[in-house]
Amino acid sequence: MNSAISRRYAQALLMIATERQALDQFEGELETFRNALMANPGVKELMDNPRILAQEKKKALDLLIKDLVDPVIYNFLHLIVDKRREAYFLDIIRAFNKYADEARNIIDAEVRSVVHLTDKDYQELRERLARASGKNVRLKSIVDTSLIGGIKVKIGDTVLDGSVTKKLFLLKNRLQQTRLEEIGVKK
Repeated sequence: MNSAISRRYAQALLMIATERQALDQFEGELETFRNALMANPGVKELMDNPRILAQEKKKALDLLIKDLVDPVIYNFLHLIVDKRREAYFLDIIRAFNKYADEARNIIDAEVRSVVHLTDKDYQELRERLARASGKNVRLKSIVDTSLIGGIKVKIGDTVLDGSVTKKLFLLKNRLQQTRLEEIGVKK
């Protein structure tokens, strides 16, 4: 149910953002709000407390973001408080970001390698993933020394594992499955 609520609010805001051609602006202002909320644990606690009146929460919102965001975002956040959905603020922002990426045809990918990729390798991998997926790729690079060598790429739900660790694992399995007689060893 929580994700359905978050998605519904995020989709409604996305429609407004698309109509006004303000997708980047709204996404940035929601990020500003999220950062302000996370930087002020007292305000976050106040928003999460169901016993606090909506008017008090709106006053806190005003102090936090009134002059920093577009009136649409300001009213949107007030609407969430009016509907007593303020516990979903962060989920709504995450859902909006996801929908905004879909609208821009952006997909996240993660590459793990033993060493930092060079700028050239990073760019080439990003371009190859973009061609393969048909989307703009936002690539995150992570150093993972457990791989021994090679790379491991995760794009969406797909994992492409070209690591030495994976190749050694596959070789080990193949050797274990090979019957000794097949390679000429007699018992």
